[in-house]
Order: sequence, then C-alpha cells, then structure tokens
Amino acid sequence: MAADGNKAMTAKLEVPWQKEMKGELIKWVNSEKDIVKLFPKKITYSQKVELNPAKWNDSKLKNALPALVRPELQILANRISDAEKLADKAKSPKEHNKVIAAVKLAIKTSQSEIEEKCSTALEELESGVADAKAGLALGKKAMAEVGRLEADKVFSAPLEIAITSAKSIHQAESGGKDVKAAQESAKKEIAEALKILNDTGKTAQNVAKYLSANGKKMADNPKGEVSAFGKKVMDKKVLGPLQQLDKDIDKMTAALVGYAKDLKDGKMDGHKAKMAESEFNKMKGLQKTADTAVKEMQGLQKAFKAVQKDLK
Repeated sequence: MAADGNKAMTAKLEVPWQKEMKGELIKWVNSEKDIVKLFPKKITYSQKVELNPAKWNDSKLKNALPALVRPELQILANRISDAEKLADKAKSPKEHNKVIAAVKLAIKTSQSEIEEKCSTALEELESGVADAKAGLALGKKAMAEVGRLEADKVFSAPLEIAITSAKSIHQAESGGKDVKAAQESAKKEIAEALKILNDTGKTAQNVAKYLSANGKKMADNPKGEVSAFGKKVMDKKVLGPLQQLDKDIDKMTAALVGYAKDLKDGKMDGHKAKMAESEFNKMKGLQKTADTAVKEMQGLQKAFKAVQKDLK
C-alpha cells in the first residue's frame, strides 16, 4: 500500500479488434487469409497505476477501458472499411499489396491511438488522487499542445466539411444528378473531417480534461504558485468552458462517426443527408465554446510555467 493510502494495481485492456465492425466487414476480413492474419487476437494495453482501492481495482479498470476506446475502435472500423473498398477495385497483385499496406497502417495507427488514449486517461485518473507533482509530466505534455491549437479547427472546420458533403448528397438526389458520385465524394470528405477532429479537437479535449481533473487538487495545494494556478482553473469562467468543450467533442465525434458509418454502409440517401446537414448546422454554436476554452487554455500557459518552477 502506498504511503498516501493508494494501492498499486494494473489496468488491462483486452478488446476484440472487430468490436465496432459490422458483420459484413468482419466476414470480409476473415475471408482474406493474408489480411486476417495481420490482426492481433485482441487489442491489448497494460499500465501500472496507484489508485484509491475504495474506488478502483484491477477488475473495475478492465471493465472501464473498453468503453473509453470505443471511438478509436469505430475509427478502426472505418479505416478497414476503406481498405475493403480499395480491395473491391484491386485488379492486380500490386494493387492488392496496397490493400494489405492500408490494413497494416490502419491497425498500427489505431493501436497507437488506443495506447495513447488509455495512457492519458489513466494518468489523469491517477493524478486526481496523487499530489500535484505526480501529474506534472502529463501537464507538461498537455500544456505544450496549447500553443499549436487553432481554435477554428476544433469544430468549424470539420463541421463545414460535413455540412457541405451532406448537402451535396441531398441536392444531387433532388436535382436528379449522380447521387452515388456525391456519396463517394462525401466518404473522402468525412474522412478528412474526422482527421481534423482527431488531430485538433482531441488535442484540445485532452488539455481540457487534464485541467478539469487537476484544478481542484492544485487549488488546495499548499505551494503558492500551484494553488494560484489551480484557482485560475477552477474559476467558473474558465472551468465551465473547459468542461463543456470536453462534452462537445464527444458529441461531435459521435455525430461524425455515425455519419461516416452510414455513408460506408450505403444508408446515407438524400433524406438522411438532409437530416444530417440540419444536425451539423445545429452544432455550429459549439465553436463559441471552443473559442472561449482555447483562449483560456492559452492564458493558462504562462501560469503553468510558474507551477513547473515551483514544483522543481
């Protein structure tokens, strides 16, 4: 038992790689011997942590992690679906090799994203019950990301892509134009929107999560600069937008992933596309929260440097 009452335990993730894949996609993977062998039996991750035993144990951690990485598994499913479409067009061994390369990259990228997601979440969880110094390494990483954040790319950029793609589908159908071509174009466009969201939106979310999770503990810390920083974070004008940003990123991720799935499953007709466009338009207001949250994050950077100095 650690001196502060926490207990050493192991967080283990074990989840089937096909967890978020549709039956037909799984069937395709299993039918391709040189592709199915590329997949691990299960996607796994393991990390030692020290947590409050009254709240956590190995079993609870193992049960919590699959839900945490569901968005990443959905994105893996999308990537493999793209590879299947590529395979449908492959006419030569060289083109088939490109399919294999795409699957390899999809698995490698998703594995890396899942590992990072788990690591970040567990470090955030652990830092909430340890002293401020225990979370400093994660804080340095999180706050270092703030400088490269472009606020408009958190919501506006991916939303504009999604809106335009959905509009092109229902306008093509109502105008008697090539709907299939519009749908194929939309698939590529939404992949780019998800990339922007994953690159910028998730970065902003990770910073917001770190600050929200550690603000109270830092505010209660006896060290002056640490306490001052924590109080800045806990100010409702700062904490509110950070917490809202966290929720909004999850909301938009679900909407974009759902839209992408419908496109890939051939379910995005003109009517559904018009409904999707309307849903995405309603999300435009989310950008205001992102603008405020990113501005607050940038304002906290200087104060965080003082925290780092105080904890040395």
